[in-house]
Amino acid sequence: MKRERYSEEKMISMMNVKTLSGNLLLIVIPFLLLELAFRALPVSYPPYILPVSEATPVARFQPNQHYVYSRGWNFSVKTKKYSNNYGYMNENDYDADASSPLLMVVGDSYVEAHQIDAGNSAAELLHSEVEPDGRVYSIGLSGAPLSQYLVFAEHSKITFHPQTMVFIIVGNDFDESLLKYNGAHRFHLFRETGEDLILERVDYSLSKAKALLRKSAIMRYVMLNLEVRASLERFLNRPPAQPVEYIGNVPITVDEDRTDDSMRAVDEFFNQLPLRSGLDATQILFVIDGMRPSLYSEDELEKAEDSYFAKMRRYFQGQALSLGYEVIDMQPIFIKRNRLDNSRFEFETDGHWNELGHSLAAKEIQNSAVLKSTFPRFAD
Repeated sequence: MKRERYSEEKMISMMNVKTLSGNLLLIVIPFLLLELAFRALPVSYPPYILPVSEATPVARFQPNQHYVYSRGWNFSVKTKKYSNNYGYMNENDYDADASSPLLMVVGDSYVEAHQIDAGNSAAELLHSEVEPDGRVYSIGLSGAPLSQYLVFAEHSKITFHPQTMVFIIVGNDFDESLLKYNGAHRFHLFRETGEDLILERVDYSLSKAKALLRKSAIMRYVMLNLEVRASLERFLNRPPAQPVEYIGNVPITVDEDRTDDSMRAVDEFFNQLPLRSGLDATQILFVIDGMRPSLYSEDELEKAEDSYFAKMRRYFQGQALSLGYEVIDMQPIFIKRNRLDNSRFEFETDGHWNELGHSLAAKEIQNSAVLKSTFPRFAD
């Protein structure tokens, strides 16, 4: 009797195991098939950011990686990119021991330039113009603000010894330099200590769980192409009933305290820049983005003149010029070209510069006094 009961229980147990296994297969097999299908699609697969710590304080990507970048559910932006031997998005590897003249381009996602194919960023276009007599390198990381540019400048000074530098300045460079407004790990941000601003590193490391999940094309599609995390964060933060309007990738209006803090960040940036870069004002150029998309319409541009980005553009440019720095304002350049042939300088689904935007910026930099002082043959 006991043996019969044992046999019956064993049979039931085996049936349960088979049922569970079958149910698992019904889940696993479709997932694997779907995974294979997504691996055949241009799902975004950028290299990961290496740990930022006291031992490795300067943010950079995994080096020596050819990869595909894409954006949107339908891959409306799709590019082939390269993370070079120093972990920055540039089709050219860098040589720290080279002695030819060097101009370093510093910035955020506009220098990283994920949205255009390798070789077509402003820095890469300039490098192709000056080689083999000289070099143009670039250091940029998405989300980096003015405070991080100081660290990139110091890293450039110590590692590559450039004769000159160019900084690309965009709308979110100002307030996001302060720790109180920016929780992004991996960057150096200004922390308030009384009346002073202190540059403080915010450490970063890729979690094991995230490293594992990003190996899946399905998970990368959900997180990177569909940007589910960003959408979820916006939902949890309970956005206002009236949608926030943006100019230059920043809200049109911010409160007075935030504007004042942004100006303090600009002042501290200029205060630290000579020592961090090792260069004087005549050796540094600033390229300031225009107020897109407002600049495509005279009426919209007039309305935007009192926006946060407009105020910060004027303040930054005024401070730079008063200190003797060279400045290129891309706004009148973009406006002139747009009025000529209705050109646009960003993508329909992405606000970053397109190839034309980068090409125009490269042309203006090539005509600058800073570049001509670095590469005398362009002074003729």
